[in-house]
Amino acid sequence: QTFPLKQSEVIVVADGCTDDTLEMLHQYRGSFALRVLEQSCRGPAEARNRGAAYASGKLLIFLDDDIEAGPSLIEAHVNAHESQPGYVVIGYLPLHPTGRTDFFSIELRIWWEAMFHIMRQPGHRYTYRDLLSGNFSIETKLFNTMGGFDPAFWCHEDYEFGVRLIKAGIPFIFASDAIGYHHEITDLGRSLQRKYDEGRADVLLGRRHPDLLPVLPLARFVLPSSSPSRLRRHLAFQWSSAGRVMVGGLRQTLRLLEMVRFRGYWRWILNMLLDYFYWLGVAEELHTEQSVTDFLQECLVHENESAPEAEIDLCKGLEAAERLLDAKRPAGAQIRYGQQWVGRIPSQSGAERLRGTHLRSILANQLARTLFKALLLEGAIDLNVAPNQAL
Repeated sequence: QTFPLKQSEVIVVADGCTDDTLEMLHQYRGSFALRVLEQSCRGPAEARNRGAAYASGKLLIFLDDDIEAGPSLIEAHVNAHESQPGYVVIGYLPLHPTGRTDFFSIELRIWWEAMFHIMRQPGHRYTYRDLLSGNFSIETKLFNTMGGFDPAFWCHEDYEFGVRLIKAGIPFIFASDAIGYHHEITDLGRSLQRKYDEGRADVLLGRRHPDLLPVLPLARFVLPSSSPSRLRRHLAFQWSSAGRVMVGGLRQTLRLLEMVRFRGYWRWILNMLLDYFYWLGVAEELHTEQSVTDFLQECLVHENESAPEAEIDLCKGLEAAERLLDAKRPAGAQIRYGQQWVGRIPSQSGAERLRGTHLRSILANQLARTLFKALLLEGAIDLNVAPNQAL
């Protein structure tokens, strides 16, 4: 590490390890401050909490066990906190090159990089999904104040912690130079198991944070859906034996589609399998389709709840509008230019409240067409001006 090791410590929590992890760690003793803690399969949330409890520093950096720390990782996290105190810093997790060119590996790389691409965009509005426990840092005092991770979660424990941080108004920042290389070994079987775990976790997440239900995949249950989608849910809840037959057939179909390089159909079949395993996880927690419907009734309650919105008039200038958003930090905003309606920035469950830095990106993307129309109608721009004069 480029950061002085004498100013850092490493805590490894071995959660139910049955291999030679402990023996391997002994060779590092003496190289830097290292503490190894053992526990018996209590889950990632409790493992992270236990490690944090033994930490003596003012800053905590969390890494997953399949992350290889880049040389500047610690230094980049420290610098980010020095420049933005009180922030949660999310590090970059590029996939370690494997040389694999199968469809699944390609799709995984595309999905993974797209997630970080979004966080790189100026004015990105962070949500609870942006908190990735594989590589992030937080001030120790803040972590303790927030109560750490919820040990009830064995999956999406970072999402749940992210929800609480967002609600508390704690800002996030992405540090692209805090690099940890992700040695990903996920295959189709592990991915399907992960979807099952996510289904179970989302039920618990909805119980902990009912206001989040409208943005969870669970909410799709009460939305109009295609016949194949409804069939997969019926199989998950009522006909598990038939579902196992379907899974076997679809997995074989995936292999055949990859052989003939039909990637579009392959992706469609993969999404069907992932969707089915998600609902299997939900069924494990709620058991019947009626129970899911009853559980989701809270969606309607929270969707109808009014959230504070700011009134923004762009006639006063972008800087003034940004200052107003920073001062009020509203959940949403009504935007106009003089007498002309531009649009609405809606409140989002699980998303940070609006800040000034969000405005320009939203205007340039979601509201670009209506903003241009409002500027024309208010006479703020003149299409008759020659291009060189306008510039």
